[in-house]
Amino acid sequence: MLCRYHITFGKKRTTITVDTILSEMLAIKLHQTPGTKDAHRAVRLWLQDILVSKIGDYVGRNDASQWARRYLIKAIADSKVSKKWEEWLVNHSDK
Repeated sequence: MLCRYHITFGKKRTTITVDTILSEMLAIKLHQTPGTKDAHRAVRLWLQDILVSKIGDYVGRNDASQWARRYLIKAIADSKVSKKWEEWLVNHSDK
């Protein structure tokens, strides 16, 4: 299942979709009860902040749902696993 969130890039609102389990896990990390309006709002605000700060806010932003999935996974993944993945990525990015 997927959850939908409305995110604003510049003056344009766009809808992104993310896996429900990622949304629920982030809600828990944000101290919200998954499935509630407060949880949806908290995740939407988190996504709004992280997406604009990481990929910019220009209109016509492509692949926002894919970027959202990436940042959600990094936010909820164990920090040791995330760090090892980032190290692996740096070491293999030039191949």
